[in-house]
Amino acid sequence: MGMTVNEQDPVLDPPRIEHPDELIVYVNGEYLPNSQATVSTLDHGLMYGDGCFDAWCGRNGYIYQLDAHLDRLYRSVAGLKIRNLRMEQAEMREAIIETVRRNGLADFYIKVLVTRGVSPHPVMDPRKCGDAGVVIFARPQQYEVSAERMDDGIRIKILALRKLSHQGLEPQIKSLNYLNNVLGKLEAWDAGYDEGMFLDESGYACECPGFNIAAIRGNTLFTPSRGILEGITRATVMDLARELGMEVQTGFYTPFDLTSADEVMMMNTVSGIVPVREIDGWVIADGRPGPRTLQMQATYLHWLHTGRHGTQVFPERLTSSALSTVDRASAT
Repeated sequence: MGMTVNEQDPVLDPPRIEHPDELIVYVNGEYLPNSQATVSTLDHGLMYGDGCFDAWCGRNGYIYQLDAHLDRLYRSVAGLKIRNLRMEQAEMREAIIETVRRNGLADFYIKVLVTRGVSPHPVMDPRKCGDAGVVIFARPQQYEVSAERMDDGIRIKILALRKLSHQGLEPQIKSLNYLNNVLGKLEAWDAGYDEGMFLDESGYACECPGFNIAAIRGNTLFTPSRGILEGITRATVMDLARELGMEVQTGFYTPFDLTSADEVMMMNTVSGIVPVREIDGWVIADGRPGPRTLQMQATYLHWLHTGRHGTQVFPERLTSSALSTVDRASAT
């Protein structure tokens, strides 16, 4: 069972975690070895990208922002009208914690997929699907950005491909249809950049494929609010800025607003806070990661490791001295 930790820094005993011979995957009510974890070829998630997902990261046994991500996942389920999900949110929460436990992971990446389910025929009729499908992965810590880029900053291309309009698909639904993001990444990589940045149909900055973006000018942090998935890590960055005494703004911003800023950063669950040193040939400030970006990056990692906003998967590893810092009433 998991336990939510308050803002003090609990100390953990040395790891004594059993690791399975093969990674375990939760599939529709069963915990299966990875080699046996399968879904039907008639699953609507496979055939049509008809489903949604969310992802978490964890360090030192703490799942960061477990409930905030779960809330967003269930908003996506509702937004897609997946009415055949039989798994209540509390049950999903326990299955996520148990999947991490069964894999014996202290530093990890979690992904949960919810599909509309299996259709009797390979045609597009969501009304005929059975129960919604649920898959939960827990994997060792993932890296989307190299350590060198985290230290030195990345280069972003302004993409020719535009962000799919909210008039076509609501961006706040984290759907399984990620083709817009996949093609955006390929465009950036083919052009020799580390990542890309989407603009909307009016030319305003949105987000990067799989990342939100934010910038700092003076004592103000600003981040686009148009055409984006409202990221949990984006919200963390906004909280960090406020703790540093900064003003936080959201709105519509042009590429110039970002290229003329003092600091620019990207953020997502897997990579945390990533400094940006160049956008499409424009060097940001002096071309080095900004001091507040690096400060936020360090503080975010500290939060991950010490359990701020975290749910401990292995509460039995907490020492007796640390137990005084946890909210026992929040144990599940």
